[in-house]
Amino acid sequence: MSSENATKMSTFTLPLGIDSLEIRSQTVDKQGNIIFDVVSKNTCTTCRKCGKPATKRHGLGDVIKVRHLPILDQPVYLRIQVIRYECTFCDDHTTTSEQYDWMERKSKTTKGLDIYINRQLIHSTIEDVGKKAQITSELIESALKRSIKTSVNWSMYTNIETIGIDEIALKKGHNNYVTIVSAKDLDGALSVIGVLPDRLKETVKSFLESIPEHLKKTVKSVCTDMYDGFVKSAEEVFGKRVVVIDRFHVSKLYREPLDTLRINEMKRLKSTLSKVDYAKCEGMMWIIRRNHECLSKQDKVALEFIYKHSPLLKEAHKTALKLTNIFNTHQSRKKALTKLNRWIKRVQENKISCFNGFVKTLERYKFNILNYFKNRKNSGFAEGLNNKIKVLKRRCYGISKPESLFQRLLLDLLGYKIFA
Repeated sequence: MSSENATKMSTFTLPLGIDSLEIRSQTVDKQGNIIFDVVSKNTCTTCRKCGKPATKRHGLGDVIKVRHLPILDQPVYLRIQVIRYECTFCDDHTTTSEQYDWMERKSKTTKGLDIYINRQLIHSTIEDVGKKAQITSELIESALKRSIKTSVNWSMYTNIETIGIDEIALKKGHNNYVTIVSAKDLDGALSVIGVLPDRLKETVKSFLESIPEHLKKTVKSVCTDMYDGFVKSAEEVFGKRVVVIDRFHVSKLYREPLDTLRINEMKRLKSTLSKVDYAKCEGMMWIIRRNHECLSKQDKVALEFIYKHSPLLKEAHKTALKLTNIFNTHQSRKKALTKLNRWIKRVQENKISCFNGFVKTLERYKFNILNYFKNRKNSGFAEGLNNKIKVLKRRCYGISKPESLFQRLLLDLLGYKIFA
């Protein structure tokens, strides 16, 4: 390189981090890029045809320039002339360009820089990383594709204690749902093991069946909502005793009719009570939703007031609280079954019509709901993962492909572990 285009660097000792290379010279070009002219210490390469060692030199190939880790916040390039080798084992004496252990074939970045890029990409965007590291988005996307696969690598796992299955829409307002399959191991570490293109039973079942047999044996619980596609597919793969319907989805189902009854009763009371008395019912929505032990003295006074003027709401609220108490109490599955049946009988005898639809659902999924009382597992971690996905989608201005969502989720959840 001429002196017009580059200046020689002051010599300083710095490990390159690549044992198979030797630095011959160091220069800085007009853009401030640090250029290391390097040669390979290797004396052979693997024949591209037969896979055996090729040790006979067959001349020189192209000069390539590969982006490496930055130094002093300046871009670094390794410039090397590729050596070609001739295979003595092949009849046609096949020639092969030397392949390096510090870069992928035809890559424009070293493996070290790929790791650096992916680490910077955790909880960030391609655009932001590009600006900070002075790297084009194309190089960042290439590094991501080489380092993070679009499907799960089962060799990373030794046990899968709990599986969570949930759905999320890739685009708001569109019926474009994907299924998120997550896992929580014995240590409580959360990871995503699958982002499926739809929520069909066949798709979910096929994925669950693809889990290696030795990992299937470690699964103690599969937590999901009441969507039949998730419940049935998990039951067919792992058995009915493993599938747990999340208690929070259950509570949502019996609180909805209670809320509907409260709204109707509040409308009735507004027309029958004076403005002063009706003002005492202020904030009743939150009072009814809270556990009784969490209520202040003022809240309890307001609750007693509305109990007095709405016996129907009082009965429905106390009935809902009894069911909440069943789920909050640590007890065996058998004891919980007895209490649940007693609760259903009470609802039917009191003829509280607002819970009729919920009781039918409860009877239908009772077996899976009761599985919660074995180990008190729930899909709270899967719901938490949904929040992470929403943040990720906003940060990346939307993600349209399930494969891309899997890559970015895996990177955010396990990136620091993978690229330590």
